[in-house]
Amino acid sequence: MKNTLELTAENFHRIESDVNGNPRYYLPIYLAGEPAVRKIGGVKYRGKKYGAGWVFQSYALQGEIDALNASA
Repeated sequence: MKNTLELTAENFHRIESDVNGNPRYYLPIYLAGEPAVRKIGGVKYRGKKYGAGWVFQSYALQGEIDALNASA
């Protein structure tokens, strides 16, 4: 699935940190395809608060955004 829009930091939602204190970000599932997300380390969001989506553990969110935009 290809992106039809350019992802920005506003597309991501900051969620609570993991057990080690690393920052995590949620991206709705319809904004990025599975192959691109998994390639850069995204995992499925398993909570119920935000619905279906992807989670990224990152200190440099812009790097993930650039990688996803490049794969589109």
